Amino acid sequence: MRKAGVESAGAVTRDPAHVRQVRSAVLDALVALGLATQPRLLRLCFLGRSEDVARTLGASSDWVETSFVDFSSRDDFGQIVSDLRDRKPDVVIVLAPELVPRGAFQELPAITVGYLSEPVSRGDGPSHTDLSRHRSDLRMLDPGNFDRLISFDPLMVSTVEAIAPVWRSVPFPVSDRYYRDPHFTSGRPRVVFLGNSTPHRESFLLGPKQRFGIVHITSDPGPDDLEGIADDYDVGIGLHPEANPTFENQVCFHLAAGHLVLTEPLSPTHGLEPGIDFIEVSTPERLQWELALLHEVPDRYRRVRIRGRQKAELFRASRVYPALVVDLLRDLEAFGSERLR
Repeated sequence: MRKAGVESAGAVTRDPAHVRQVRSAVLDALVALGLATQPRLLRLCFLGRSEDVARTLGASSDWVETSFVDFSSRDDFGQIVSDLRDRKPDVVIVLAPELVPRGAFQELPAITVGYLSEPVSRGDGPSHTDLSRHRSDLRMLDPGNFDRLISFDPLMVSTVEAIAPVWRSVPFPVSDRYYRDPHFTSGRPRVVFLGNSTPHRESFLLGPKQRFGIVHITSDPGPDDLEGIADDYDVGIGLHPEANPTFENQVCFHLAAGHLVLTEPLSPTHGLEPGIDFIEVSTPERLQWELALLHEVPDRYRRVRIRGRQKAELFRASRVYPALVVDLLRDLEAFGSERLR
């Protein structure tokens, strides 16, 4: 297996001055909010499904102590709240906030942030079965459980704000453990697609599966499985569940892992540029054509692989979460929260 390149090409060395600045800002905000009376590490807890670990900060560092609580349904949520109380976190980030029962966080002495992880229809735009189901799930969200809400998709904010205000829109970060150097190969490219099977996706994948042996992983890979995927493949495919464009968060993972990305058009692009950071494939025929070229010239798009891996630094968890947490604490200090009141 390839190992993550901590100081290798494409990786970025941590700036000690930046770390000190983050730590100082976090501590000042903790004291201002009455969450601490003297310098200490921020206690940050992520609440989500096991497959969501890839989107978390991961290991503790010199400004934060992190933990993860597995949560996939409303069943026995009282035990989860009890577990959170024992951990005494300063901030809880929930990766499926619509699943938290109404009033569950009313007495929890921590700042709570809901991070919306499922796409819903955008305003009056087109919908389909999954979008409608996610929108129905969203109606179960209790705004009173959260001090702030984050959406991975800025274009669905108008839909969400019919239920609760959205504070930020940020694509899901990728945990540092999955970052690799760009993959280059002189042999047959190893291609993978991560995601459930839908008629739209199969219209793209059926031919390439038969012709090129694409691996299609339909289950939600766990953290260790994702490390194996990061190591063992060279090319990642991004496809929407239906014909409606959105932003596929798997793209961030593949870029971080150093894979070449072939994806349907992204909406929004979150700063990624087609033809420079990834290869856009708008039709099944174009996907097959690109895969055929890669089998003839496996090292094709060398510069795109390098540039895509560099652009993946936009999604690195150890960069995104410090900035997000500092903004969160400062925002609460300035504007407060109905829940905190």
